[in-house]
This record gives sequence, structure tokens and C-alpha cells, in this order.
Amino acid sequence: MSEPDNEYLELPDDPEEAFAALHRKKFKALEASWENNNSGWYLERQYVDTLIAFDEVHALGILTEFRNPPLKDDAFSGFFEAFRRHAEITSQKILMEAARRQKTNIETVVVLDATARQTIHTLIGAIRERLYTMELPEDRRQSLFNKLNAFASEVDRNRTKTEAFFAFAVEAAKVARQVDDELKPLQQTIDRIFEWIEKAKKLRDALPPWSERKQIEAPKKALPNPDKRRSSGFSRSLDEDIPF
Repeated sequence: MSEPDNEYLELPDDPEEAFAALHRKKFKALEASWENNNSGWYLERQYVDTLIAFDEVHALGILTEFRNPPLKDDAFSGFFEAFRRHAEITSQKILMEAARRQKTNIETVVVLDATARQTIHTLIGAIRERLYTMELPEDRRQSLFNKLNAFASEVDRNRTKTEAFFAFAVEAAKVARQVDDELKPLQQTIDRIFEWIEKAKKLRDALPPWSERKQIEAPKKALPNPDKRRSSGFSRSLDEDIPF
């Protein structure tokens, strides 16, 4: 006998994005029930309970202030209006941040500490010295320098983009095949920089979790007009000598 469907398996892998998707799905279903003029607060309570449960399971801390819904309907009315607005605003923030990360290619951004910066600059300097002395076509040499210098300027930033160094490494490998592998002695130094990049904290991991971010202040609870509760929508010293 097949296992029953689990709707949560269809949500995004990222817990925050999954929360936003779940909110939108459940609230859309709730809006549909309002169009059918369903009475009572059962479905609203079900929506609230589902989001609170998800928030607790994934330890997101988004709904910490809403984990004790009132049992009486007259008190729940105001609670629900505040709850759904908080869930909507937070979901929009999550989606905006996900879009920003995708557009800025955040996976190629790292956060380097002082030791990493110093070590990488030393390794870059060693590469520069070798590029000056190697017999290379001048246009190739200049192209390699441009990419290496672009990466060097990124190293001192709080958020270091690594695309320029990846581009340098790719071009160095191509040039090595064209100049009788004269660039191969640099590969060990290039690999050392890659190791420091890999050890660095990725920006995605450096962003503070929801529990540490400034929480959206929950709006003051007020008893709304019962006729309005069914309106739809809403009207994050070198460790070794440098080898060559």
C-alpha cells in the first residue's frame, strides 16, 4: 500500500522559502473558503496552527509571538488579523531576499577573516612575480594580470566576490596548454588560494538567522469589523611557505 501524500515534500528545500510558500498556499485556500461564505473560525484556526507548527519544527522563530492563539472567538478575531499580516509581510521579505541572493549570485561571495586576506594577498603577490618573468604573449600576460588584479581588489572587501579568480584560473589553464605548460608551476599556488576560498564562510551562511534579525513588530491587536475579516489579500602568519 502506497504512503499517503505529504504536501510538505513539495515545498522548497530552504525552510524560510518553504514557510513563504506554505503561507501563500494555505492563505489562498482560506480566501476560497471565504468566497463560499463559510462561517466560524475553524479554517482560520487551521491555517494558524499549520504555520505555527511549521515554524516550530524548523525553529525559524518567525511566529514566536503568536504561539498561543486565543481560545475564544471574539479574542481570536483580532489575533488572526495581526497573525496573517505578520505572516504575509515576513513571507514577502523572505521571497525578496531569495530573489536578491539569486540576482547577486550570492554563492560566489565569501567572507574572509584577516588571516585569510593576508595569506591570499601574499599568494597573489607570488603569482604576479612569476607572471612578470615568464615568457608569455604580452596580450595574454595583461589579460591574466587584469583578472588577478580584479580579484585582489575584492579580497579587502567585507564581502569578497570570487568570480574574477575563477576566471583567472580558467584562463591560466588555457594559456598553459599554449605555452608548453610554462604556467604549470603556478598551479600549486592557485590551488592554495582555492583552498582558502573553500575554507571561507559563504555569505549565505554568514547572514544572521531569522531569530537574530530585527523582527517585524506585530501590529497592535484590535477587534476588527467581523464583515472585514473575510476580505481577500492584503488591501538573510601563513601556515606554510608558498610552494611553486
